[in-house]
Amino acid sequence: MSAMPATLLIVDNDVHVRKLLEVLLRGQGYQTLTAGSGKEALAMVMQHAPDLILLDIQLPDMDGYAVARHFKSNSATANIPIIMLSAQSDQKARIAGLEAGAEDFLGKPVVSTELWLRVRNLLRLTAFGDYQADHSLMLEERLDKCSTDLEQARTQSDSDKHLLHMTHYDSLTGLPNRQLFYTTLHMGLTQAEVRGWQLAVFIVDLNDFKRVNDTWGQEQGHRMLTELGQRLGSCLNVSDTLGRMGGEEFGLILMLREGQSNAQQMVDRIREVLHEPFSILDQEVPMTASIGIALYPDDGSDAHRLIKQANTAMHRAKQVGRDTYRFYTAQMNVDVLARQELVAALGEAVSKQAFEVFYQPKIGLADGQICGVEALLRWPRPGLAAISPGVFVPVLESLGLISRVGQWVLDTVCRQIALWKSSGLGPVQVAVNVSAQQLIDGDLVHDIRRALEDHHVEAKWLEVELTESSLMVNTPHTIASLLKLRDTGVKISIDDFGTGYSSLAYLSRFPIDKLKIDIAFIREVTNNPQDAAIARTIIELAHSLDLQVIAEGVETREQLAFLTDNGCDQVQGFLFCRPLPTNELEPLLRQPRSFI
Repeated sequence: MSAMPATLLIVDNDVHVRKLLEVLLRGQGYQTLTAGSGKEALAMVMQHAPDLILLDIQLPDMDGYAVARHFKSNSATANIPIIMLSAQSDQKARIAGLEAGAEDFLGKPVVSTELWLRVRNLLRLTAFGDYQADHSLMLEERLDKCSTDLEQARTQSDSDKHLLHMTHYDSLTGLPNRQLFYTTLHMGLTQAEVRGWQLAVFIVDLNDFKRVNDTWGQEQGHRMLTELGQRLGSCLNVSDTLGRMGGEEFGLILMLREGQSNAQQMVDRIREVLHEPFSILDQEVPMTASIGIALYPDDGSDAHRLIKQANTAMHRAKQVGRDTYRFYTAQMNVDVLARQELVAALGEAVSKQAFEVFYQPKIGLADGQICGVEALLRWPRPGLAAISPGVFVPVLESLGLISRVGQWVLDTVCRQIALWKSSGLGPVQVAVNVSAQQLIDGDLVHDIRRALEDHHVEAKWLEVELTESSLMVNTPHTIASLLKLRDTGVKISIDDFGTGYSSLAYLSRFPIDKLKIDIAFIREVTNNPQDAAIARTIIELAHSLDLQVIAEGVETREQLAFLTDNGCDQVQGFLFCRPLPTNELEPLLRQPRSFI
C-alpha cells in the first residue's frame, strides 16, 4: 500500500525562496504548506500539523530561533522535526539553531540534492523514533480504513507532480524553464548579498540554429538542443544552475565563491565544449554560440535587470563575431537605445521606399572598359549622418524586412536597365546582392521573373550575387532556386568567396557563373604571401571549373598588377571608381574609355 505523502511546512519571508522550495519538494512527491512570517507559521501548525518544518532564521516579526523554541516547548508540536535555513554559514548560527531545538541545518542557496537527502533522512528517523509511535499508529489506522481514498490521493499526487514538472521544467531538455530560472536567480542573489559573494548570469545563444531546422528538420534540431544542454551542464559546479530560457537560448547562474571558478573560466569551459561538432545523421556539423555575461553587484542587483543586461551583452557578442562573448558594459545600453531609434527609422524608410541604388562599375581586364555594374543599396537621410549598408542591412534582416527591400531593389534595377536601353546607352549587366532570407523566406525566383517581365528586360542582363554562407541555408531549396534562375537566363555569382566553410565541398553543386574574391584577401595580396596564394588558388580553381573571377576592393596599382598577372577576369574598387548615383554613372557609360 502506498504511504501518505509527507507534508512539509516552508517558513521563509522571501516569496521567491518559498516558491523554489515548493517546486523542489513537490517534485519529489511531498505536499507543502508555506508561511511568510513566524506568527503565520505558528497559526498554521495549530491548524495543519506538518511532518517536518523548513524554518528560515530571518523572519519579519520574530526570528526563526524563537519560532523553533515555541514549537519545541509545546507538547502538541514538540515532536515535529525542524530544519533551520540560513544564508549564514558560520558555526555560531548552526549552534544557535540546534540550541533552539532544530534537528538539522541547511545553508542557502539550497542545493537541491542536499535538500532532498536531508528531508528524506530526517523523515525516516522521525518515522522510526519512539516519540513518533502514537502518530504512526494513528496514521496506519487511517491508511487501513481509507485505502481507496488514499489510492485516489496517490493518483492525484502523481498527476499534480507531473503538472508541477511541466510548469517549471522544460519538456525537451528537462532543465529549469525561464520561470524557475528567475526564481532560482532571485534566491541566489539573496544568498550573494548576505555572504558578500559575486554572482554571474550567462545567456548562451546558439548561432544559426534556424539553419539546422531548415536543413535537417525539427527532430534533429531538438536533439541538438538536448545535447547542448548536456554539454553546458558538464561545465557546472554543484551550486550553479542551468536553465533553458526558450528556443536556442540557455541561462546559467554562477555563484562566484572564493576558490571556485570565475566567470572567465566558465566562458572558456563553455566555448571548449561547443567547439566539438554536433553529429546529425552521420554528418559533423560545427556550431558556435554567442555568450553574454552580467555580474552582481556591478551590473545590477535584481534578477530581471541582470538577465536583461546579460541579454544585451549576448546580442553585442552576436553583432561582433558570432563565435564570441561579451561582458556587459553601461555603453551597451546607449547602443541599445540607438538601435531602437535605428529600427524605428528603418521601418519608416521601408514603408516610404526611402532608399536609393548606387552603381559601382566592374572593369574587364581584357580591355580595361566597363563590363557591368554592381547595384548597391544606400539610405539617404537629409540632415543626418550617413549610415553604412554594413550597419542597416543586418538590421533589415533581423527585422524580416530585407525581402521587401530586396523586391524594391530588383524592380528599381530592372527599370534602370530598361531606361538605359531605351536612351541609347544599350543594356548594361547589373549585379544585385541577394540575402539568404530572400532565398528561403521569400520567393526570389518569382520576384526576379516579375521584375524582368514588368520592364521587358532580358534575363542575361541581370546577375545575382550570393554569399557563401547564404548558399548553406537549406541547401536543397537553394540549389533548386538557383537552377530555376539559371534556366531563366539570369547570371549567378558567389560573393565574398574564400571566407566561408563551404567553398570546396559545395562549389561543384551550385549552378554558378562567377566567383568574387573577397576584399579581405585583396587588401594584403601584395604584402601577405598567404593571401596571395589564396587569391591565385581561387583564380585557378574558378578557371578549371569554367567560371569567371572578379576581385573586389582593388585600391592600388600593385594589386591590379598582381591580379592581371594571375589571370583575373574582372576587377572592382576605388582605384577605378566609387559607387555612383545614376546621373553620375551615365556619362561614363556614354563615353567608353579604358580604366587601366
